[in-house]
Amino acid sequence: MRSGRAAGRLDADPAVMLCQLALNDCAVSAGREIAASLVDLICAEARLHTSWDNVGPVSVVRRLAGQLLDNTTLTPDRLARMTDPQLWSALDSCAATRAESAMIRYELHRLKVMGGHDPGDRSGWDFSLRKIYSSAPLVEGRPIEVSAPELAAELGALKSLSTNFHVWWS
Repeated sequence: MRSGRAAGRLDADPAVMLCQLALNDCAVSAGREIAASLVDLICAEARLHTSWDNVGPVSVVRRLAGQLLDNTTLTPDRLARMTDPQLWSALDSCAATRAESAMIRYELHRLKVMGGHDPGDRSGWDFSLRKIYSSAPLVEGRPIEVSAPELAAELGALKSLSTNFHVWWS
């Protein structure tokens, strides 16, 4: 709900929606209308996470963070606690990450992404998403497949989204 609201995809007040949710055996349960809203949010979030807008920049920053850890005395714990300006400063201060750090901020138009792994004839790197969140809510306490098969089908369609990508600079 938080990211849906931040992206302008949530039409209702999250506090009102949260009050209409229940927990049944560690699963979220909602009425049909709220469940449909949750499925819409889940699908939108999955499409965002698998889009160029996310995959390209995230893969670069993740790669740069790894290079920063490999080439400096910075620890993972300290990296995790950095603010964005501190991270950019560290990336700009490290010879191994300086050039690409500038590219991700000022030349993003040069970043390319395609579904799948390295085609063998292109420079760049492979990037995989660990998972796409697609857990279904219960609808009025019953599995979504039984109570709202059309919503279950929407979630099932997320399985066709690629989670493996090849990324490169042109």
